[in-house]
Amino acid sequence: MSNFIEFLEDHLGEIQYGWNHDEKGGKIPFQIVKFAGGPFPGTSTYTTLGLSHEPLICPLEGKEMYQELVFVAPTEFGDQNIPGIMIQVGREMLRKREVLLRGEVIGPAGKLFTETDLEALYVTVPVYFEESFHIYHRDNNRSIIMSWLIPITKKEALFIDDNDWEDFEDLLEAKDPDLTDFERNSMV
Repeated sequence: MSNFIEFLEDHLGEIQYGWNHDEKGGKIPFQIVKFAGGPFPGTSTYTTLGLSHEPLICPLEGKEMYQELVFVAPTEFGDQNIPGIMIQVGREMLRKREVLLRGEVIGPAGKLFTETDLEALYVTVPVYFEESFHIYHRDNNRSIIMSWLIPITKKEALFIDDNDWEDFEDLLEAKDPDLTDFERNSMV
C-alpha cells in the first residue's frame, strides 16, 4: 500500500487528512483521503484508499478488477458532503461487488450540495490529471483503475440516459465546462 500512497502523493501532493468513519461514527472498510493538490491551482482532490483491497467484478467482462475513486473540488468549497458521497458510493460498490464503468451515472438522487443544481455523479477517466494517474500498475498484475466522480445535473444525467456516454463526453469536449465549478449551469 505504501507504493500506492507514493503514487497518489506524486500526482496529488501530500495527504492532508482523511476519514475512516461515516457521519454516524461507524467504521468504513476503506478510507477517504484529501490531498493538498488538484489538477490545477485552487482545487483539491479526494480519493478512496483501500477500496482496491477488494477485487470487484467488471459487469461487462466478468473478470476481477481493482478500483479507487477520485473527486475534485474547489479548495474554497471545503469538505462539505464530499466524504459522505464517496463513502456511500464505495459502500454500494462493495455491496454489489462490481466496479463502476466509464459512462455510468449514479443518481439523480437530490442535490449533492446546498445551493447547487448537481444531483448525480458521472464516472469517467480522470482526464484533468496526467495520463500516468489513470491506472496504477502494481507488481502483481493487479492494476488499480482510478475513476473520477464528476457531479452533474439532473438534465445531464437524463441526457446520458437518452443518448449514451460517448455523446456526453463529446458535449464535454465541445463546451469545455469547468467540472470543478459546483455552481455551473447544465450543459443541456
